[in-house]
Amino acid sequence: MYKNFRVIMSHRLLRLFIATTITGLFSPSVNAQSSSKTGITSSQISANQQTWFVAGSGNDANNGLSNKTAFRTLNKAASVAGPGDFVTINDGIYTEDQAGASVLSITKSGTPDAWITWKSAPGANPEIRPSGWNGILITGSYHVIDGINIVGGNDGITLLDALEDAKKTTSNSRFNTNGIFVNGRNNPSDNKPHHIIIRNCSVSKCPGGGIVAIQSDYITVEDCTVFENAWYMRYAGSGITTLNNWAFDNKSGYHVIIQRNVVWSNKTLVPWEKTGNLSDGNGILLDVTDVADGATNPNADTVVNRTPVAQASNPSLRPEWSSRALIANNISAFNGGSGIHTFRTKHVDIINNTTYWNGSVVNYQELFPNRSEDIVILNNIIVPRPGGKVTSNNKNKNIRWDYNLYPQPQTIFYGLNDIVADPIFKNIQECLLAKISFQLQKSSKGLNSGTNDLTQSMDIARKKRFEGGGIDRGAYEQ
Repeated sequence: MYKNFRVIMSHRLLRLFIATTITGLFSPSVNAQSSSKTGITSSQISANQQTWFVAGSGNDANNGLSNKTAFRTLNKAASVAGPGDFVTINDGIYTEDQAGASVLSITKSGTPDAWITWKSAPGANPEIRPSGWNGILITGSYHVIDGINIVGGNDGITLLDALEDAKKTTSNSRFNTNGIFVNGRNNPSDNKPHHIIIRNCSVSKCPGGGIVAIQSDYITVEDCTVFENAWYMRYAGSGITTLNNWAFDNKSGYHVIIQRNVVWSNKTLVPWEKTGNLSDGNGILLDVTDVADGATNPNADTVVNRTPVAQASNPSLRPEWSSRALIANNISAFNGGSGIHTFRTKHVDIINNTTYWNGSVVNYQELFPNRSEDIVILNNIIVPRPGGKVTSNNKNKNIRWDYNLYPQPQTIFYGLNDIVADPIFKNIQECLLAKISFQLQKSSKGLNSGTNDLTQSMDIARKKRFEGGGIDRGAYEQ
């Protein structure tokens, strides 16, 4: 849930997973779908003024203008990159400059017509290995983060040590490292981060959250793999989270897009400091965009009570976010919390996702709205773990639920076109995601049975949705 926390599979398995289940998922090009939804054009993102180079073999005393004269650190590039610039990141292991710091801290902003792009070099596999508060910290606007791998320190942490650290008044960044953090909490109310695209990245094994955006707007997370995060933090994190969205404007269209990501095995093993209980560890969570008092997680085991202050008299008070969000074509599996859910959030379309065997730690349902309003849930395949539940309904309003497929009956939400049946996936093997294909077999009732209402143009593998005579349910189009 990320309440009041500080700024904070192995590679072989990942490669196997990518090669066997999502070949073709990643693309270096600007995605036409997300661009059309957010009003972003290719020329705006790539209006290149200067290319800077960073390499594991570089030196910050260099001028950074070529591969041969590359900088060594990402923060050196951040100190010189300006609107329209392109930062090419070559092979290397990148760590923080000083204890507790972020490996890459982006404070400058691009402009609407000249974004700043941070991208791995062609054929390169740069890796950020943070042990401070963040791998990448973004407080500026108009940035693209493309093709960067972040591997946190989970493998060197024991649960016993993390639990001991959680008892201390001052937290240690080593146990709370986030992968990519878009953080607007310390920015003035008229300068929150916005227009951030995070794509083709792998974020794994971070003891804190995977990809997090707080008090920000126009956030796109697409074509990423996000796994084994949030295990050891004291702040109840998840795989992909937005919290307290802060409107940059009120234009129509999607302001938050989370699409074509594969998110698995994110969970919390350390109690949330606010309650002393385990909380969250979800795959994908859109969290608290209202401004009301009330529960701050689905368990309702902690409540925020505030003295009402008129927004007009206090511009620093967060305004209620009234824009729309999209969660589409994602796979979310084996997470400790939900596969996907919204909490105290309005105006979200949850379309063509596949969730599988989530909720193993905190017993959340697979996919659900909670204290939310105007949520559209269509064309999803929702498979609870043994003993788990498909969904839940707690203090929601105006929920549209239909054309979903799930293997066990449920009476929480009723869709005239729901299907209760085994989706019949290909090659499922328990608890080994690299050997699971969430594509559907030819006998599945999920094939050609979805609705084309709000259907996106392509599936998780970038295959066109309208081929084959009908829309399939779930993340894949056969």
